[in-house]
Amino acid sequence: MSAPDAVINRPHPLLLDVLTAAGFDATDARFTPLRSGTDSLPFAVATRSGHDLVVKVRRAGSRSRYPTAAWASARMREIGIPAAHVLWHSREACVETRCQGQPIEAEPPQPQDLDAAARAGEVLRRLHTIEVSSFGQLDGHGIGQHSTIQGWFLALPTRSAPSLDGLDLPGLLDRIRCTLEAGADRLPPAPPKLLHGDWAGRHLFTDGRHITGVVDLESVRGGHPLAELAGWSLREPAPMTEALLDGYFDGPFPAESLLPLVLFRLRIAVSLLRFHASCDDHSMLRLRAAQIQADLDDLDHGHLTAVPRITPDGHSSERRRP
Repeated sequence: MSAPDAVINRPHPLLLDVLTAAGFDATDARFTPLRSGTDSLPFAVATRSGHDLVVKVRRAGSRSRYPTAAWASARMREIGIPAAHVLWHSREACVETRCQGQPIEAEPPQPQDLDAAARAGEVLRRLHTIEVSSFGQLDGHGIGQHSTIQGWFLALPTRSAPSLDGLDLPGLLDRIRCTLEAGADRLPPAPPKLLHGDWAGRHLFTDGRHITGVVDLESVRGGHPLAELAGWSLREPAPMTEALLDGYFDGPFPAESLLPLVLFRLRIAVSLLRFHASCDDHSMLRLRAAQIQADLDDLDHGHLTAVPRITPDGHSSERRRP
């Protein structure tokens, strides 16, 4: 969620009803749209009594994930992670505290952004101490969809990808499916840990010194921590990934984790590619296809790197971790 736009002079009655149901006085409450997500329409809310909140309303046709967010918020806050506090929720909406500070999404990243990314790595390591019982997206009781890491890893999306000039996407998807099926047994046998599911700079707030908020908890899942690191690296510039890894690990990136990290990166890149296809976003489709191709080539040649060779800032990674 980013900085809000103009205040809504006449809020929809549904927003007022949600705020009232949560136990707040909706009289003269000021609603301001925030950047919309895939599943929710979020609004910053300032109440007459001084509460600073966020109200989210489920998009038509999307799945209800607010019970999951409430469960995850409580678990994170128990161990001191500054997650947004879900104060009230139903299947259709939720009300949570609004995190202070600004999201980490400067481009290009400045020194303070790299510092914030390192702090985010420390917070993420703490998050990954929370054990869950199963893999995959979690329900409102913290129960996932898969009993094994292989079942989660190979639950590939089925949406088709469009044809693009100069790109053989069907051929690329066939190649990656074979690679993932062959690599599933190489994944580390570890119990599932709580993952944010969409750990990216835009979902982390900082005051310039500390991480002050972790938001958008609707996508939490059980999985291997390396998958979370892989997801960040696909979305953020290379220096931000270097900083996150520096904060997450006490020393160098573990060499034995390189192969599973790259396999997770390929798995996530396929999901992102199919999502971009559903949005008809050809620019992002080309980026994901290039990232997938680079990782597949590196696997073929045995040159694996913790930071992707191709990153969203349009540059290849200059510094390679062993």
